[in-house]
Amino acid sequence: MRTSRRNRGFFRAPTAPAHRPRRKAGLLKAGTVSVWWMPTDRVGTADCRRWQDILDREERERAGRFRFERDRREFIAAHALLRRMLAFHLGQPAAAWQFAIGAFGKPTIDKKLRVSDIDFNMSHTRDLVAAAVVSHATIGVDVEQIDRAKADFAMAKAYFAPPEVELLRLAAQRERAARFFQLWTLKEAYLKATGAGLGTALDSFAFTLAPVRISFLTDSADLTQRWHFRTLPTTGRHVLSVAVATPSNLAIRVLSRRIAPHDL
Repeated sequence: MRTSRRNRGFFRAPTAPAHRPRRKAGLLKAGTVSVWWMPTDRVGTADCRRWQDILDREERERAGRFRFERDRREFIAAHALLRRMLAFHLGQPAAAWQFAIGAFGKPTIDKKLRVSDIDFNMSHTRDLVAAAVVSHATIGVDVEQIDRAKADFAMAKAYFAPPEVELLRLAAQRERAARFFQLWTLKEAYLKATGAGLGTALDSFAFTLAPVRISFLTDSADLTQRWHFRTLPTTGRHVLSVAVATPSNLAIRVLSRRIAPHDL
């Protein structure tokens, strides 16, 4: 679902007690995946200043440590997008969200807010940020800018599983870069969903693309049937992939929404 309406009141969320957010009925049913993405190539200083007002002190300090302005911009935009998204779906004001870090470094909602069965993830790259939220499931999202210089076989052989390298070899030259970054974002989204990060070797699992499915090439206690993957259209210069693990064979529904900076 996309929107281009200019509606500055769209993201206003009802005020709720800090310890008990109110959910908006029907927006996060089990199996519903909400993905918001926003181009940032036209984000200005005024936008970043406005978004910083809803970040907490730690986020502002982290933003201030970036050496390059563009990196600071993507960081602020991604965190603001996530906060507005949580406010929209769960009813807690954007500035009130508090986060904690899990065992493997994956951010979670702080237990003090008493929000259960909600998982989220976010990602940012040059000129694009994204956030994803799901109920009663686990989620990871990754975005990358398509860079033909990086989409080579040396990089693929270093990080991809042999079946994925073969997929690249069989791809037409004009499609190879997009296919490379589709595989890359799928793998990153899966690792971010599990929270394992660098603890899992990138060549220990592989994806097919038609349809998108995962297979485990080494001994694994994970179950392929609980995983769902989507690659979603964005700007044409980027690739966005999402990974969702459900507790059963629950079907998922992915709602993708483009957000304009002036609406955030």
